[in-house]
Amino acid sequence: MNGSTSILIDYYLISVAVAKYVDYSIYANPAGSTGPVLIQNYIYDNPLTLPNFIDEINETAAYMELFANQFGPYPFADEKYGHCMAPIGGGMEHQTMTTQGFFEKTLTAHELAHQWWGNNVTCASWCDIWLNEGFASYSEYLMLAALYPGEQINHMNQVHQSVMNQPGGSVWVLDSLNEARIFSGRLSYDKGAGIIHSLRYLIQNDNLFFAALQDFQATFADSTATGLDFKNHVANFYNIDLDSYFEQWYFGEGFPTYQVKYNQVGNDLILEISNTASMPNVTPTFTNPLTLKLSRQGQSDTLVRFAINSNSELFIITDYGTLIGTIGIDPGNWLINGNAGVYADPTLSIKEHGLNHHLALLPYPNPSSDFIQILEQQELLSYELYAANGKLMQVGSLAPGQKIDVRTVKKGSYILQLMNANQMKTTKLVTIN
Repeated sequence: MNGSTSILIDYYLISVAVAKYVDYSIYANPAGSTGPVLIQNYIYDNPLTLPNFIDEINETAAYMELFANQFGPYPFADEKYGHCMAPIGGGMEHQTMTTQGFFEKTLTAHELAHQWWGNNVTCASWCDIWLNEGFASYSEYLMLAALYPGEQINHMNQVHQSVMNQPGGSVWVLDSLNEARIFSGRLSYDKGAGIIHSLRYLIQNDNLFFAALQDFQATFADSTATGLDFKNHVANFYNIDLDSYFEQWYFGEGFPTYQVKYNQVGNDLILEISNTASMPNVTPTFTNPLTLKLSRQGQSDTLVRFAINSNSELFIITDYGTLIGTIGIDPGNWLINGNAGVYADPTLSIKEHGLNHHLALLPYPNPSSDFIQILEQQELLSYELYAANGKLMQVGSLAPGQKIDVRTVKKGSYILQLMNANQMKTTKLVTIN
């Protein structure tokens, strides 16, 4: 029909609510919009309701302006945003008109962030609900850091403690028919938010980090994406390899617990950094960098970032001077991790250091168009090849030297899970071209 407008909306983002409401409207001025954006609020027609929530509702404009700077222009600026009250325990991010039972700053920020993460770009399957809920949950932290500086510290502490209440569980949802697993607060929401925070630490450049998020939003606008789409997009944007990070933190399970031993030999400081995994049969090693806070006599505290490639690493800082105080592990709280303590070890010296490279198996070639072989394979393995949406594509056993035939597999990114006779698992990302 001439003059009609095509509106793209995911089926679960439609809502109808009927009640006696009053209309309380405000405006925001987010970057990238051609003019003010209407924020239309339907509040119960009760003389006490609007006065009780008006301050929290008014803050929505500041949240929208913040997220437009971080994620890109508000996706539905030519229409509106708003809230409709209903008797529910939390909120639901219906497109342009979120349903909320009450107003509280982290809830309101979370649901607003869904207009980018979930509504503008929707997860392609429930396996990748992280793209919706992980990013909306991390937006709570971003809001607190920007508008309530200091409160974000305890918020992230609580997120990490929630994740570590149990040892296992991946962010990626294999059982996409299990509603409780899809919407797991510990995994999809909290661990989902935590690994975005860690990815930001990995990048070490906030301008680049948020530029990549904006580019992803623009590229996948009005469409769907998987976690692998996100990984591949930002890896290309950053020009770095994110395979190990996603294998361990997104598809893998658990978290590391770090321990540091140290010794002073003259002016040299010797450090042994070890990490043990909470689910060693699934993800035995976490190879992300780790920052320590070091103090020395007559100097201010120093933050040193160490590359971690195994479960035990030995480092020497020459001409360090005299160590004083306590070494701090991950002082910025960037990583979901346990702390097994810092200990002086006078026996620590520069010597051959045994490294644990358990299941350091590499698919080769990767990408491949015909066959994949596992380098360094020394034992019989079973394997499962999954599509990004969780569909099992192949299953089988693999003796050393044997190859996986992928000639009939469509082009794309896949998850390859390998397991030995002792139930030790490892996850690898492979590309079929």
